[in-house]
Amino acid sequence: MLQKTITLKKNTVLKVKGPVSFTLEKGTIRVFGFEAKPPFKHVIPSYKSIPIVACEDSCLNMALGEGANASIIENDTVCKWENIVKKVLEFKKPLTIMVIGTVDSGKSSLTTLIANMAVNMGFKTSIIDADIGQSDIGPPTFVSLGVLDRQVVSLSEIKPAMYSFIGTTTPYRVIDKVIMSILKLLTKALSLGSQVIVINTDGWFKGRKAVEAKLQTILHIKPHVVFIIRKDSCIGEADLLYNYLNMFNVNVIVIEAPKNIKERSINERKSIRESLYSKYFYNARVVSLNLKNIVFMNLSVLGGRFLSKEEKDVLKDVLGLNPNIKIVHATMVDGNLIAIIKGGAVVIDSNVLRRLRETYGHVRLKVLSEDWEKGLIVSLLNEKFDEVGIGYVEKIDFEKDFIKVRTNYEGKINGLIAGNIKLMYDEKTGLVREWGKWSL
Repeated sequence: MLQKTITLKKNTVLKVKGPVSFTLEKGTIRVFGFEAKPPFKHVIPSYKSIPIVACEDSCLNMALGEGANASIIENDTVCKWENIVKKVLEFKKPLTIMVIGTVDSGKSSLTTLIANMAVNMGFKTSIIDADIGQSDIGPPTFVSLGVLDRQVVSLSEIKPAMYSFIGTTTPYRVIDKVIMSILKLLTKALSLGSQVIVINTDGWFKGRKAVEAKLQTILHIKPHVVFIIRKDSCIGEADLLYNYLNMFNVNVIVIEAPKNIKERSINERKSIRESLYSKYFYNARVVSLNLKNIVFMNLSVLGGRFLSKEEKDVLKDVLGLNPNIKIVHATMVDGNLIAIIKGGAVVIDSNVLRRLRETYGHVRLKVLSEDWEKGLIVSLLNEKFDEVGIGYVEKIDFEKDFIKVRTNYEGKINGLIAGNIKLMYDEKTGLVREWGKWSL
């Protein structure tokens, strides 16, 4: 690790790429609107880069890890951003601002800057983090609301005040749920008296479908100001959305993305999500819930009409199962016949399909093996119908009517909402890992 002392003249901008830890020894600096004085300390991880603006002559002691660097630059984007944001924050309140851009374009940085400048100007400020794949405020798969009571260097410092579960890390196919969640949290933020509300959107901004998704979001949310971050990889999309919005009475501002921004690989993004899962499952315990005493939403296996014992015996004959195989649960839902078995495998041949049609008509058969549900991510609901935490399923026992859920939420659980991500605890690392997706 390289130790380095750096002196900065007033108004100088130092671009730092992690992994770096530094201590401010003298002067005053500004990081995304956050004003810091000695003995301020900060750690920049390997997947981030930040601009440090010297408010006066300043001195920093730095420890640079492998691949890190720090260099003084001229005309950095952040200074241009500050000037634009300052003018926007003079608009009438309450003021809703939406930030749009592709992955690694600086959306979180701009969101942080706007929020910090608003707080510094004395406005009650909230952030809606709708980047469900790379969330900063709440756990992945959630849209989260954070209320600032001070300036922050990173959005991850903000404690979520309210969640809204989406259940997946990709917005494609669930944009309606994302919009509804933003609206719900926007209503909450306004009810709390927020004067400035910043909405950080997801990084899906490649192709016309992505542009249309952002257009739909703006249509329903009706933000007062839309920032579009124009990056080389999405110039066409940024220009197209800008042109669309200019056809309407939308206050849209296009700004350029920072140069040489740190881009994260797919594995790095997955690793960041897993560190967040691990944070929200720290000291988690397994709780056992009676299936008859809770509401379980968004899971077809628990929907429709459950087959009786006699009907399951008939199904067993239709499927030609040997005596060692047991159907522990079966349901008819939306034209699907879903059966959960234990004790062996099912062979679906032409005879089975023929008997299936003769007995049940035109249905789609789906056979699940025991433990199919292990790791399924869920949102937890309390008696007030509020989403209060995150969990994942350890076991559903249909014979004894109970479900085991791992969570660190300690209150009473009245309901669960299923998502399509599967999680598992890695004993070697102590981290909660993503290990698959579920769709039924």
